[in-house]
Amino acid sequence: MFKIENLVNRAAQKYQYHIYTTIAFIVFSHILNSFVQAIIAGFMISSVGLIHGANDLQLIQKKTQKKSKKIFHQSLLLYILVVLVGVFLFYFLPSFGLFFFIVFSAFHFGEQHLESKVETGRSSIFKWLLYISYGCALFGLLFTLQWETVHAVIGQISGQYISKQSTKLLFFAGLIGFLLVGLFSPALRKLLFFETMLLLLLGLLFARTTLIFGFGFYFVVWHSIPSVKDQLNFLYPSDSMGAWKYIKSSLPYWIMSLIGLVGVYFFFDIQSASFLPLFFSFLAAITFPHTVVMGWLKLSEQKSNGLAEQS
Repeated sequence: MFKIENLVNRAAQKYQYHIYTTIAFIVFSHILNSFVQAIIAGFMISSVGLIHGANDLQLIQKKTQKKSKKIFHQSLLLYILVVLVGVFLFYFLPSFGLFFFIVFSAFHFGEQHLESKVETGRSSIFKWLLYISYGCALFGLLFTLQWETVHAVIGQISGQYISKQSTKLLFFAGLIGFLLVGLFSPALRKLLFFETMLLLLLGLLFARTTLIFGFGFYFVVWHSIPSVKDQLNFLYPSDSMGAWKYIKSSLPYWIMSLIGLVGVYFFFDIQSASFLPLFFSFLAAITFPHTVVMGWLKLSEQKSNGLAEQS
């Protein structure tokens, strides 16, 4: 019993600022109208949210620096190919591209949030099921509580209608899958109640705010900031100037991304009603390659650890 309480206390301490910030926005959400929420969400996503995915090439270079330049060039070409595939899918096959992005994002969000809570020796299949189910529960919760906006945005992006029953099914299937798979992890099993309470807390936020704010808040506070910390530890371990170097190396990609979004908005004379579909399509296109890179790095790390344990 003591070990369980100690584990939960450590988890609560790790996320204390995330929890406090979430509660604060829930409490004060009634004084933030939709325009103010859009401004806050736009600022968070366009700053921390974009920057957290702006060092992909540096991550690839760091991972392949002990290998030949040929390996780095191959990785770079693969990265560019992933970017082009993402653009192709969202332009020519928007329905499939949107589905692909949701699945990859569900896995990516689940991986970032749960990886440190699962034993390192677990199989890849176990982790895939765990991460995707958690991500689906998260997306299902957001989509259900913001269904009216969600189905309008998805309709404009892909021309497809998404029913509220399907978003509820996504949430309950994801939540049940997460709980069932989590029971097979002795470490995570002790945190399942705590993780469920975190989802309910996020649900309160999603219900009281707008779609763009709810997504932006989770994307930045619960995902991007922890991801930046992991990247700093990987790129600049024990470097007091690591944060500044990270921001500096991110600036070119960050500036190009902002110019691209603003340019498309004004050049194509996008109507205000079409801005949300454009914004989420743009966000999906630029974060898709980051999701692939981070997944590749995690997979490479797992293989390296496995080889080290065998030797």
